Order: sequence, then C-alpha cells, then structure tokens
Amino acid sequence: MAERFMAPGQAPDAARFATRSDTLQLFSHDIRSAMSDVIGGLRLLDRHRLAPEERLQIDRVQAAADTLAGLVDGALLAAVGDRLFQHEEQWLALDDWLTSLVGRWSGRAHAAGRDFAIARGHDLPPFLSVSQLMLDRIIGNLIANALLHAPATLVTLRVAALPDQGLALTIRDHGPGFSPQIQALMRDGSEIGPRGPHAGAGLGLRIAAGLSAEIGGRLTLANHPDGGGEACLILTPSIIATPQPRRDSDVPPDLGGLRILVAEDNLTNQTILRQILGRMRADVTCVADGLAALDALSRAAFDIALIDIEMPRLSGLEVMQSVRARPDAVAAMPMVALTAYVLRDNREAIYAAGADGIIGKPISSVADFGRAILRYVGRPTGLPEPEDVLRDDLGATGFGKVLDQDRFAALLAVAGDDGAPELLMRLQEDLGAVLTALDRGIANADLAEIRNQTHILIALSGAVGAERLYRLAEVLNIAAKRRRMDDLAALYAPCRSDLQGLIATVAAHAARNPPPIQK
Repeated sequence: MAERFMAPGQAPDAARFATRSDTLQLFSHDIRSAMSDVIGGLRLLDRHRLAPEERLQIDRVQAAADTLAGLVDGALLAAVGDRLFQHEEQWLALDDWLTSLVGRWSGRAHAAGRDFAIARGHDLPPFLSVSQLMLDRIIGNLIANALLHAPATLVTLRVAALPDQGLALTIRDHGPGFSPQIQALMRDGSEIGPRGPHAGAGLGLRIAAGLSAEIGGRLTLANHPDGGGEACLILTPSIIATPQPRRDSDVPPDLGGLRILVAEDNLTNQTILRQILGRMRADVTCVADGLAALDALSRAAFDIALIDIEMPRLSGLEVMQSVRARPDAVAAMPMVALTAYVLRDNREAIYAAGADGIIGKPISSVADFGRAILRYVGRPTGLPEPEDVLRDDLGATGFGKVLDQDRFAALLAVAGDDGAPELLMRLQEDLGAVLTALDRGIANADLAEIRNQTHILIALSGAVGAERLYRLAEVLNIAAKRRRMDDLAALYAPCRSDLQGLIATVAAHAARNPPPIQK
C-alpha cells in the first residue's frame, strides 16, 4: 500500500485520522453492498414455507439487520465528516416502531426460553418527535436487561399515554426485582451498580439512564407489588409530535398490496425509501446493484421497480434494457428511474432504455411520491382530479405553491457557482421544448404526445419545487390516459400559464447568473 505523507504542520494524529477516513471511504461501498445483500436476501425468503419457529428467527434477524444497516451507514457517514439525510417528515411512527420491536425481540426471547409481548394503551400518539436510534438503544437495553435477569417466562412492554405528561414505556419482568440500593442510585442520579451478585457492571442501565436524560426523558426503576421489576421511561409532552393539520393532497396514499423492488446502491437512500414506502404500507424489497435487481426479478414477482441509474456491476439503464428484452410478462412491468439527473440528455437516455417515468431525488414530498407510484401501476391516484381544475378550485384543493423558493435555491446551491448557469440554461431549453410540444399535442389532440410531455414536466417541476405545476401536469396526464378529449384544452390552460411563469422565473435567474467568460 502506498505510504501516506503528512502535510507540513499536520499533526500525526490528524494524519492517522485522515488515513482511517480515506480507508473507510474506500470500503464504504463494499460494506453498504454487503449489508444490502443481507437485507435483500432476507426479504426474498419465502416465509410461508418455513416452520413457525424459523419464521420467528427470520423476523428477528431481519429486524436486527435493518437496525444494523442504519447504524453502519450513520457510522460510515460520521467517519468521513458527512451526516445522514433527514426527510422533512421524519417523525417516528409509534405503531410501526412497536411492530418492529416485536420482530426484533420475540425471537431473542424465544431463544432464551422466554416470551416478549407489547401491551398498547388507548389514545396513543401516532408520531414521536425523537430519534429512533436513541429510543431503540434505551428500550433495547432495558428489554435485554429484563431478559437476562428474569428467569420467568414473560417480559412485557406496556405503552400508555399519560394525561399532560406525555408517554410512558414500561418494561415489566418477573425476576428478582431491583434492589433498594439501585433504586436509590437512580433517584440520586448516580451511576448504576450491579443488579445482583452475578449481574455484571450494570452497563445497560447506565446507558439507558444517560440516553433517557439526553432526549429529555426520565427513567425510573421500581418493583411491582406482585413481584418482578419495572423500568419506566417517561417521555415528556414535548416529544409527542403534533403535525399541523394536513391538506388532503398532503396525505400519503395507501400502497397496501403493492410489491415494490427498489434498486439503489446507497444504503442511506435505501433506508429512507424503505421507511417512506413502508409508511404507505407497501411490501418493499431493496437490492444494491443491477445484477442483484435482475436476480430479484427472476425469483419473485413485483408490481413496479424503482431503479437508480448509477449502480455498480450493472447500471440502471442496463437493467431496464434487459427487462424490456425478456420474453415473458415481466417485460411489461412498470419501471421508474430514481435519479437526480432530470435534464434532457439524461432523460432521453432513460426513456430510451425502457423507463415508464422518472422520479427525481431526493424525494421532496411523500404524498406526491406515493401518488406517482400509483399512477405508474395504473391505480387511481387520489387528489388531484380533473374536476378540481375544471372548477377553477386550485386554491381550495391544495395544489401547493407556485414555486417553493427554498427548494429552487437548494437546487442551485447543489449545482454550485460554476454549474448553476448551465443548469438554468438547460432548464430554460427543456421547459421551452415541453411548452412547444404540449401546445402542439393539445392542438392535435395527440394523447401520446401529451402523456409523454406531461411525464417530462412532472419530473422537471418536481425537481425545481413548482408544486402547483407538478399537480396540474399530473392532472393533464390523468385526463390524457382517460381520453377526456373535450376537457384537454381547459385542463391545459392553467398548466400552460404556470409553465410560462416558471420559464420566466428561470430566465430571470439565468440573467443574474451568467456563464463565466471563457478565457
């Protein structure tokens, strides 16, 4: 291996850290790919052919693998000075989290000759504004502690809403209970000692107590009158997430019953997509590269594939070309490209490879993402509908902002000072080409042209943050699919107006960001 030289004045420790960081960057893709293969392989198992005890263990391994994937990816990003992307709506869905705990801990309890159960109280909040990783570590330590020290058969997690106090998560076991000394140490805020003569250092309780305080919670230990110990985590009302009332158009649709293949080599993006799609009740399988995607398609049936373009071993374009060349029904499966590249050259190559559509990354709206998937698989997409436009009811139905200035600014920031002028120029060209093609398509009642151009417009408007134009283009696409010939002109009018406005906005930004003078 080549020797790494220190820069002048660079401390040896800094050089060693830089070397470790470079090494992690070198191997991070291999680590992520291996984790993805583990997770994807588990999800492809035919669980119905397994015995109940085997299914229980598979659930345990799968839940642990999902948790490990998040830990590995967060550690890799932290090691190279990056941070995990957080979606704007990353609240912890309480019901989903509790379900994942059952999968993770039931198998472990069963292997130890015990049982684990969750008792859910009434009126539980749907979301918590707290890190899932932190909560997993607290509750996981408490459950592990109970399973280790309780010889009886059942460990229970009770979840209850507390009037004006937040939420209580109580782990109850039927073991020897907590000694008065340990309870006193907890009340005094001192470090926790061993639970019994053979209990070790009490590390799990110390970790849980410290993390509880870090998230603004409070951990108490007590003994139940009927025997056994109770460790109770009290989460304050500030941790209870209270999202603002959402418009109908902001509510994610139900994707229940849809089998979705996600081919994405970045483990962080995999985790985010799995969470987003899981919240909409889709059955998701993730793979890390093109060859794994083809293997998954040969082993299981899917309703739609979401395919990243830049992947190792086999690119997304090659995957789509291979699928479209198949002689069986899989060749007609909807395939959608997930990519940050939405400009003309990339887009034409993607459609030429066989894509049904393009969804820009990062996902900016869960609801729009879900409706787009429904549209590509041929299901009704919910709001908006053509009637909303025909009633001239754009404001009341929540069609969104004319332009999200923050998202548009973020797009330019990603392009950078050198890339922004070219990006703006290409946007002008692409939007102008769409306008010309749609004018022609509407005049000639050319449904294929209208559908093709609205697909392009949906991708472009979504990328730049033109929310209302995005939904108007979606409505026009729906109308073309339903062959509503008499309504096309009326539906196109507001869409055309917003499109012209966006072109003018992009032109104004381009005038303020001229390309650098070539020397």
